[in-house]
This record gives sequence, structure tokens and C-alpha cells, in this order.
Amino acid sequence: MTNKYNSEQNKITKESIFGALMTLMEKKDFKNISITEVSQKAGVSRMAFYRNYSIMEDIIIDHLDDIFKEYSTLLNNKEISNYEMTRLYFYYFRQQQKFIENLLQSKLTHLILERSVEFLNILSTAITCTMDCSPEFEKYNIDFIAGGFFNVLISWCKNGMIESDEKMAEMVHARLSNHIARISFI
Repeated sequence: MTNKYNSEQNKITKESIFGALMTLMEKKDFKNISITEVSQKAGVSRMAFYRNYSIMEDIIIDHLDDIFKEYSTLLNNKEISNYEMTRLYFYYFRQQQKFIENLLQSKLTHLILERSVEFLNILSTAITCTMDCSPEFEKYNIDFIAGGFFNVLISWCKNGMIESDEKMAEMVHARLSNHIARISFI
């Protein structure tokens, strides 16, 4: 019971810290936001901050990891087409528009790219390539795909995410199909 309570408290603390950071990022440059400021805004102690994070960027990385975990659960079918995987990507990230805008404003979008590459490396065990997928090729292929998704996402966000998730998927999935036949979860 204690572990469940501590886990729930920890989750609430992290959500409060993340929310405080996002609120502050809308008003101030990320470089000028202190841990004390985030802690006070979140209503937690600095010690609570340091129990969960080492540096401010860890808050963003933790949130990105949560985003990719949730996106991964959307993909958790036996087999999913490139189109549907791509549509779900845009559907899910549309819900993160304000977060992405904050990262753009703070010049921290490289964190999205880094987490995207890590996510695709994990996902690669479920990917069936259309070409020879030697380990060397697979690494570069993942970097290529992650970079493409990242750049399209950033461009889409900068343009106000006007296009529908379906329209974005139509534009991207054909290119993706040149590299990935399908994703299969066994």
C-alpha cells in the first residue's frame, strides 16, 4: 500500500513540476527559469524536484518519454500499416502542440529528435524492412526516419497544425513505405 501511495504522490509531484515549467516557459526564456522558481510554482520543495530530476531538461525528457510510451500503446496491435502508424503519430502529437511550441520558443526541439531516435531504436525490433536491414543500415535508417518525422512535425507545428492528421499521414506514409514494410507486434 505504501509503495502504491508513494508512486501516486511521485506522479502528482512530476505532473505539478511539468505544469509549472510549461506555465513559466510561456512567460520566460527557459535559460532564465530556475529550479527554485519551478518548485515554488509547482508547490513542491527543491528536494522533491531533486528526487525526480537532476536538471531542468530532465523534466522535458521525462515528458517526452511519457509521450512516446503513450504513442507506443496506440501502436500496440498485432500488425499496423504505415499509414495508420503515421496518422496516429500526427493525431497524438497534435495534442502536444503547446508543449512543442514551448520547446520551439526555447530552442529545445533537439530533445524531441533525441527521444524519437531512442523510441525508434526500441521499436525497430517490430519493424519489417523493405530493404536489406544490416545493423549498420538499420541504424542509419532509424536516424533517417526519425529525422524526417521530427522535421515534418516541427514544420507542421510552426504552421499551426492546420492540416488534418489524415492529410499529414497521406503526405508522409508513402515515403515511409520506401523503408518499412510494416510494424508487427508479436
